[in-house]
Amino acid sequence: MKTAPLLALLGSAMMSAHAWSAPEYISDLDITSFDGTVLDANLFIPETPAPAGGYPTVIFTNSWGLEKRQYHFQAKELAENGYLVLSYSTRGFGHSDGLVDVAGENSIADVGVLIDWLETNYSVGKLGMAGISYGGGISLLSAAQDPRIDAVAALSGWADVVEALYPNETVNLVWGSLLVTTAFDKEAELEQVWSDLRSGQNLAQVIEFGAKRSAISYIDQLNENGTAVLVSNNFADYLFKPNSMTDFYSLLEGPKKLLLNPGTHAITETLSGNDGHIWSTSFRWFDHHLKGEDNGIDREPKVDMTVRISNKLEHYDDYPVTEESTTWYLQPRFTMFNSGGMETGKYDGWSWSNEFHGGWDTFAGTGIPLVSDALEGFGIPVYAPMMAINGYYAIEYKSPRQSDTLQIRGAPKLEMWIEPSKREVQLNVHLYDVNMFGLGRLITHAPITVRTDEPGKKQKIALELFTTSYDVPAGHRVVMAIDTQGPIYKKPQDTNYTIEVPYSSSKVSSLTVPHL
Repeated sequence: MKTAPLLALLGSAMMSAHAWSAPEYISDLDITSFDGTVLDANLFIPETPAPAGGYPTVIFTNSWGLEKRQYHFQAKELAENGYLVLSYSTRGFGHSDGLVDVAGENSIADVGVLIDWLETNYSVGKLGMAGISYGGGISLLSAAQDPRIDAVAALSGWADVVEALYPNETVNLVWGSLLVTTAFDKEAELEQVWSDLRSGQNLAQVIEFGAKRSAISYIDQLNENGTAVLVSNNFADYLFKPNSMTDFYSLLEGPKKLLLNPGTHAITETLSGNDGHIWSTSFRWFDHHLKGEDNGIDREPKVDMTVRISNKLEHYDDYPVTEESTTWYLQPRFTMFNSGGMETGKYDGWSWSNEFHGGWDTFAGTGIPLVSDALEGFGIPVYAPMMAINGYYAIEYKSPRQSDTLQIRGAPKLEMWIEPSKREVQLNVHLYDVNMFGLGRLITHAPITVRTDEPGKKQKIALELFTTSYDVPAGHRVVMAIDTQGPIYKKPQDTNYTIEVPYSSSKVSSLTVPHL
């Protein structure tokens, strides 16, 4: 969420300019909201007179920790092409008064006041909202509440706050801590919610707090309003994972477009926009839905997906992009020094079991938090030496070598029988592309925290890994490595536990991988 303003300017400077007039720029506006809070804003006004239906208008909302000048170059380019563009700092950020409420009722009400102010002072036609991260989330929530918003471009935004901070009942410790510590002027409720989530207290109130701030809770309002919604998310975004956004996208009934890109949270949009594709597509989205241009974007495939590592751009009619999949069934390992198998046939041998233990991180992890994920956006993969993974604290399963390129597209799904020795255990599941030298490139991962009142009892878990787009070359293997902790997520208080994996004709575990 928090990115340096310099990076935003650098990325914006890469965009092409096609101006035909110089807009007027008002750098400092104080707009008083409904409760007396003063919001800091700036405004670009086209030099050309307003058309008969009013100026097509866009409101830019800042990312977490940033402020109104974040989108200066994007706003200027839109204004040069006839848009009235307001950028503002959300309450508690920049020079705006008030306290950060995490897209709460006050922040959403502020947007209505800004629209009122624009309509009072200027000739406003169709209106859109756009923003990265916090700005993307507020754009979606505001469009659900205010039918005057005709189109949205939500970049690295969220659909589900609970899934972001508590994926599979696992506390997203690194990202959550970063958010809370970088909001200096915030409502006390935010600190309380984060404290409750970390301690596992008052979870019903925590989930209610998140649900009220989740766009997926307001899908009916967005559909009723007919809002044209463009969303963009990144495969290695382990804050706002793409899974909940693809679920949200699938529920939309109006005009919609989905962009899925390499890289981590907000970096792809901020630096290069996937070679400019994200921002240029967002502008075309507004040109069609706000200006009425027949630029063909409504007839193009709805899903743009860029393959990880290669950065190859692909287009699909809708999501999910494929109905094809391969299911591999987990086979036991015979010592902790080797791997179990993943075969297309179910295990049909003698009843067997393996075990691995909590208490230590392994090389199965996702690398340095935030840094390794950001590098992937530049085509620099995350590598792991698979031979160095400690078999006492982890377990691995490997597929046969691929005879052809395996084009994984979507969210792999794991169904696995386990027998936890304690009431709370955690599994961090990583999927790797492993070459002949035993070096693995991360394909995707996901955590899950399992809580049970009956430790020592066999149970089946189901886990959807994070959505991905990855080509496994011919001759490589897919390896699933599972350990019990990592640098991103909060580990259980007691890590002295054992996870046993049973294998029998009645205890069948499997990994299903969607592919072209």
